[in-house]
Amino acid sequence: MSWFLEVENTYFLLLCTQAVHLLHHRMAKRHISFVEVAAGVVLCVRPGAVPAFSSFMPWVYLGLVAVQIVGSVFITKLSPNWEART
Repeated sequence: MSWFLEVENTYFLLLCTQAVHLLHHRMAKRHISFVEVAAGVVLCVRPGAVPAFSSFMPWVYLGLVAVQIVGSVFITKLSPNWEART
């Protein structure tokens, strides 16, 4: 299980989850929220760039993955429709 918690593996998991989640937003015609923006900002920092956060970042990545998955499951309740804000 320790290989799974390596920073590069959890970074890649978040990258893939973010891509699929944003595609789901597009297909469902729903607005994105602050969480998608925050995950995008976190993904801009390459793994291992800040050595002090190397042990903490896998948990951040996994937390954002969990939020993305919950957001996809409940997308109709959590995200406003495109037509609702026009």
